[in-house]
Amino acid sequence: MIRFFTRFVATYGYDSPKEFFLSVAPSFKYNLQFPAISFSAVTAVVSEWIGITPFLAMAMLIAIVSEMWTGIRASKVQGIGFESFRFSRCIIKLCIWLTIIYITHSFYLESKAGAEESFVMLLATLFFSIVKVFVMTWFCVEHVTSILENLAVIDGKPKDALIKQVGILWVTVTDKFRRKADETEG
Repeated sequence: MIRFFTRFVATYGYDSPKEFFLSVAPSFKYNLQFPAISFSAVTAVVSEWIGITPFLAMAMLIAIVSEMWTGIRASKVQGIGFESFRFSRCIIKLCIWLTIIYITHSFYLESKAGAEESFVMLLATLFFSIVKVFVMTWFCVEHVTSILENLAVIDGKPKDALIKQVGILWVTVTDKFRRKADETEG
C-alpha cells in the first residue's frame, strides 16, 4: 500500500510521501504546526460560539488586518505617529460588531430551539439566520470603506476620493439594471 501511494504521489512530482504531506500542510515544513492548529481550533470555537461561518471569519480577519495596516500607513503619510488611542478605537469598533453578531446569533439559537414546535419560531430562525449573515457582510463592507479611505490618503488624495468612485460605480450599475427592467416592462 505504501509503495502504491509513493508511486502515486511520484506521478505528481513528489519524491516521497513526506514531501507530498509537507506540500499539503506546509506549516510542518517551517515548524509552525502548533500556531496553525491553534489558530484553526480557536477559529472553530469562536465560529461555533458567535456563529460566524469560517469564510466570513476569514473575510473579517482580513478586513481588520487590512484596515489596521492601511491605517498605520495612512497615518505615516499624514505625519501622525502610532497612537494607542487610535488603535483602541479599532478594538472598540471590533468589540461592538462582535457583540452585535453574538446577540443576533443568540436570537438565532433561541428561535431555532423552538422552531420544531412553532411556525413563528421557524420564521424567526430564518430571519435571524439572514440577519446574522447580513451583519457579518455589513461588517466587511464597512471595513472595506475604511480601507478605501486609508488607501486614498496613502495615495495623497482626499479621504473620500475612492469612496466617490465606488458611488459612481454603484449608480452606473443600478442604472443599467433599471434600464434593463424598463426595457422588459415596456
